[in-house]
Amino acid sequence: MSNLDYYDGVVVDIIKETPNIRRFYIQVPELDVYDFKAGQYVKVLFPIDSKKNYRQYSIANSPDGTNIFELLIVLNPDGVATNYLFNEVKIGSVLKVSEPRGNFLAPQEVETDVCMICTGVGLAPLRSIYLDILNRNVKNKHIYLIFGTRFMSDLIYVEEMEALSKRSDFTFIPVLSRETSDAWHGKRGYLHNSYKEIFANKPDANFYICGWRDMVTETRNNLLEMGFKRQQIHFERYD
Repeated sequence: MSNLDYYDGVVVDIIKETPNIRRFYIQVPELDVYDFKAGQYVKVLFPIDSKKNYRQYSIANSPDGTNIFELLIVLNPDGVATNYLFNEVKIGSVLKVSEPRGNFLAPQEVETDVCMICTGVGLAPLRSIYLDILNRNVKNKHIYLIFGTRFMSDLIYVEEMEALSKRSDFTFIPVLSRETSDAWHGKRGYLHNSYKEIFANKPDANFYICGWRDMVTETRNNLLEMGFKRQQIHFERYD
């Protein structure tokens, strides 16, 4: 293991966001402030029978000056760690959590459009970043959030997205790849068409991407082919 500092994190709330996704709120009582930067992740140690007894999860909230942070976690039916979280961890449970880590960070300054592209719980660090941008009033032209998932039942932070969509500087674009219901009136298929349409004329933009390796790789390659520079493309993979 590295020389990270670990703390006792107390689970103070659990929200069932979808049938397979939960939001875990963790407090670190020994600290007045759990001091992290938007976009960072935390390591959680587990009492599990595994060669690797920790997992890394992105922090899903923005820095707020408290000692509580939020994790957005999807259940992997074959995953030892997530099964432990979903079946054993309750409000009041204690988990060993590390100090924050990672360099997938919110911009300190940005005067371009900001396009965030993610699938599933890859939304977690991007949520931290866009909330931080909005909370700090970081100057930008417009924030686009393109979120890909399979079904309507997989949509997360629904009320928050509805509220953000009322802003003039924020556009939420959910894209469902397998939904067949006539009740869905939004975009279907895969998310790549959405950013290709919006940025077809190559306006000045910065991109933040998080999700499975294949999606991240394809998105990066597409953006490079569209003429964007590598320094405009920021990414993190979770596999």
